[in-house]
Amino acid sequence: MRKLMILTLLVFFANILLAKSPHGKNFKLVCETCHTTDNWTKIKMDGFNHSKTQFPLNGQHKTVYCRKCHDDLEFANANRDCISCHKDAHEQTVGRDCSRCHTQSSWLISNVRQVHQQIGFPLLGRHAQIDCYQCHKSASLLRFDPLKAECYDCHVNNYLATTNPPHVAGKYPKDCLDCHNQNSWFSATFNHNSTGFPLTGAHLGINCALCHTKGYSGGTPTSCVACHLTNYNSTTNPNHISSKFSTDCQTCHNTTTWLTSNFNHNTTAFPLTGSHINVACGLCHTNGYSGGTPTTCVACHLTNFNATTNPNHVAANFPTTCETCHTTTNWTTSTFNHTPYFPLTGNHNVSCVTCHTNSANYIVFTCVTASCHGNAHYQNQGSAGCYRCHPNGRSGG
Repeated sequence: MRKLMILTLLVFFANILLAKSPHGKNFKLVCETCHTTDNWTKIKMDGFNHSKTQFPLNGQHKTVYCRKCHDDLEFANANRDCISCHKDAHEQTVGRDCSRCHTQSSWLISNVRQVHQQIGFPLLGRHAQIDCYQCHKSASLLRFDPLKAECYDCHVNNYLATTNPPHVAGKYPKDCLDCHNQNSWFSATFNHNSTGFPLTGAHLGINCALCHTKGYSGGTPTSCVACHLTNYNSTTNPNHISSKFSTDCQTCHNTTTWLTSNFNHNTTAFPLTGSHINVACGLCHTNGYSGGTPTTCVACHLTNFNATTNPNHVAANFPTTCETCHTTTNWTTSTFNHTPYFPLTGNHNVSCVTCHTNSANYIVFTCVTASCHGNAHYQNQGSAGCYRCHPNGRSGG
């Protein structure tokens, strides 16, 4: 009996070896890896280690019958992409890589946020809470057709319907994130500091439309006079037009208060010092403020020069370079630096009229007087002779 059984098995396996394998000519595994002698059609599910292939069985794939995927029994022909076994319910609207959303354990989706992150539209703020159908209108058909990612594409009706302020009439830009955020549509703000015109001082509290008279899509001028020309024209104290004030308003004004104006004269070629600081601007700027105001002293002080009699500047032929003797601190207290001409040293440190006896002409001087250099030597030489030999007033000159 034993010999008969062995013979039967040998014949059985010989027939198998001689027959064409249903698994293809290149199939290398021995039959008992999956089959048994008790029942040829009953497959040992744990007989073959699928983990050694390029498609390990995980999740529900562990319990799927082999022929579900290997329907022709030639195992090498099986495709590894999901769509070869699973019908594409999304009709090619999300691509062929099912594993982006699904897993082998469950067909349900649990990583919607991660998927949105991968496609470049992360779900933030309110977007993380709303139903998918609000954006994906065809989601009920399991179609997720690609959508545009700009806010305006979904919120165009909000843009058109907004009246406070009216977005259409105001020509607001369609980049909603300039003013809105993803947490609340109604809390709108705009950071003006991100533009070339940061809002400071009183500009912070004014209505946007006062400056953006032609909308918000660009082209709004940034010069002060563009908004404040009416103020410029109507100002009479001082009168900006008749005084030919510059229209560069920030030269004197600031954004904190329009009425308090100041001008830093130190930024010009004529810094204000001494008594000049408190002088009314119009006394010097008689021809306006747009340039051309002279900076020489005599241009403003010629009347003082002509009227002075002690000493008489005109009669004495004084130069008109007032700063030679005067300062901006006190006009009536004058000084003259004698050093470059005739240093006043020793006994020469005397009153001006001692030498300049002719108060009408300080160019003329006298060395030989009854009280000074009155001996015969000096008298014979005369004042010119004294100066010729003693140019520095010293005896050894």
